[in-house]
Amino acid sequence: MIKAVIKWSQPIEIFRPKKYNTDDKFIEHFRKFINQNDSPLLEREGFYCLISGSLKPEERLSVVLIEESFGKSIKQKIERKKGQIRELKCVYKNYGDENLYLKIGIIESLNAEDSEEVYRKIACKLISENDPSCSEPCDIDISDVQIINEGDHKPLKK
Repeated sequence: MIKAVIKWSQPIEIFRPKKYNTDDKFIEHFRKFINQNDSPLLEREGFYCLISGSLKPEERLSVVLIEESFGKSIKQKIERKKGQIRELKCVYKNYGDENLYLKIGIIESLNAEDSEEVYRKIACKLISENDPSCSEPCDIDISDVQIINEGDHKPLKK
């Protein structure tokens, strides 16, 4: 059984995707935004999710995308990932007029050895439990994964 405790950050406000008139411009500016953001959490490996909605007057958020970044920083993963274009185009198309936020999840404790397979299983469990609309569904067995989300995890399930 893989047991992971993930501590999630406060949301980092990004911008409304349709501020840019094409999905390619949105992706370019999203990567530039990540590159210029000085959050130390972006320099670590872990998990990230894009959420949409509003924080005030009351929190109304939905999970849009969940990814892992084993072996590289979250910043590097976002800046260099080529396969993620489809997912970011989905964000632009379906959430273009909404506020977007980034949350970063760092593993606080893990009872298994760090590996790409373990991170992929944890990401798949997060995707399975939270059903982000722009993430690819996973087809690997995650029945042996247990996750406890801590910190500012909402709207992710605990």
